[in-house]
Amino acid sequence: MDTIYKDTLYWPDHTGSYEGVLPGRNVGINHQISLLSQKMTWGLGAFVNTGSFSDVGDSLDRISEANGWNITTRITGLPWYEDSGKKLLHLGLSYTHKFRSMEDDGAEFRSRPESRLTNVRLVNTGEFSTKGMDVINPEMAVVAGPFSLQGEYFHLFADSNESGDPKFWGFYLYGSYFITGEHRNYDRSTGVFSAIEPNREFDFFEGGWGALEFVLRFSYIDLNGGSIRGGQEYDLTGGLNWYLNENTRFMLNYIRAKAKDRETPPPVEDGTADILQVRFQITF
Repeated sequence: MDTIYKDTLYWPDHTGSYEGVLPGRNVGINHQISLLSQKMTWGLGAFVNTGSFSDVGDSLDRISEANGWNITTRITGLPWYEDSGKKLLHLGLSYTHKFRSMEDDGAEFRSRPESRLTNVRLVNTGEFSTKGMDVINPEMAVVAGPFSLQGEYFHLFADSNESGDPKFWGFYLYGSYFITGEHRNYDRSTGVFSAIEPNREFDFFEGGWGALEFVLRFSYIDLNGGSIRGGQEYDLTGGLNWYLNENTRFMLNYIRAKAKDRETPPPVEDGTADILQVRFQITF
């Protein structure tokens, strides 16, 4: 079934780190199917370039001011799946081509330090003209009971003669462990992870304490390519997630971010940022 959607061909958690590189909040249409008894998924989508490169405010203005469109495809495989998803291996590969409306349309790539509570970007290419771009994005995840490891890599190729056809790349590795014994849930029909279900939901009177998860993430992005010196950034994040039930959780994160080799110095002392954040989330 085709649906008008924001780009869901990718895993939800990678759009916060590499703004404009991986598709984020672009409006479009996609079609996705599962194959081989849900051991594979395949998706194809076309999206108006409304979000990643636009500073326009509301949705109607974003659509009217769109400066191109993207076509994206993603395929995933599940070569190992046991015990109702308590043990699995996920592999995936995505490809995006970004069409530009005009040859001199501007592109700009930048990154927050793993936190959307700040608007500071430690690395930034600045605006440059491009005819179009290609992005490849392999992904991997393994779940072994309460332990899981997930990673993604991206490589972007920009068609920009004046900037020396720059190439940018980055990756992240994310580890998770549930000390209360749960495991990450996986939706085989879409090839993405779904909500955590605590073995015992939080109940003060009945002695249920929900699910506790320790997480550790390392990410890197390199925005130096061609004649562009946007900088390199390393982020290390440690955290604790407390799931009271399937729809409610508290999150505590500490982030250490470091940027270097940027032509214009980042807006923090020594290119280093330390961030402590606490969040509360309810989903419906």
